[in-house]
Amino acid sequence: MKKILFFLLLNLTFTTMAETIPLNKLIGQFNEKTDPNFVALDSTILPVNKPGMYLQKEVADQLTKAYQDFKIAHPNIPFIVVSATRNYAYQNSIWQNKWDRLFKKLKNEPKTAQEILKYSSMPGTSRHHWGTDVDITSVSSDYFTQDPKGKILFQWLQTNMSKYGFCQSFNHGRKGGYQPEEWHWSYQPIAKKFLAQYKNILASNEKSIINQLTFAGYNKIKLRDLIEEYVFDVNPDCY
Repeated sequence: MKKILFFLLLNLTFTTMAETIPLNKLIGQFNEKTDPNFVALDSTILPVNKPGMYLQKEVADQLTKAYQDFKIAHPNIPFIVVSATRNYAYQNSIWQNKWDRLFKKLKNEPKTAQEILKYSSMPGTSRHHWGTDVDITSVSSDYFTQDPKGKILFQWLQTNMSKYGFCQSFNHGRKGGYQPEEWHWSYQPIAKKFLAQYKNILASNEKSIINQLTFAGYNKIKLRDLIEEYVFDVNPDCY
């Protein structure tokens, strides 16, 4: 009995250690281009709309399978990766550009942040930091709801992406967080571990995360509350 208990505890220890994700990777403060767990999409058969995008290898492999099966069913409809891993610096550039434009008009930090957060993450809080999430073909809801090709693509994604491990992170029916994004798909087997680790750290030592976030307006908004809403209010299928 003691031996059984010992091996159970040993296995639990190794499992816990294996699932520990460094803080810098949770908040995107690393270089995916030099990380051995990441692969350049330019080296795969996945169509991309710009060079230099990366994903975790397992994610890229599963996305490639989804792409190949989709093209068999719909050879003339676009299936293109338009965004993949975005590290902190990349996300910060997106945030800063939108902040500069919107703050001139709104003259209010919380309102500016809320406007940006409809579709763009605060640096350090984006699922795109993790190398598990992709945007497919378009970042316009109109494409998926009005364009005939977009409708076919979205119907296929909804029906089939779970077979490859993907979930639609920001679907309809959530209470808060980002607006629905038909284009944003997350590789759940890995992303759920990042999400759990993020939640654990925020609960046990929130300053270790918050002290690293110094983007425009960070000190004029309810940062902890916004992290709670925008990081954790996602499709339950993604947990």
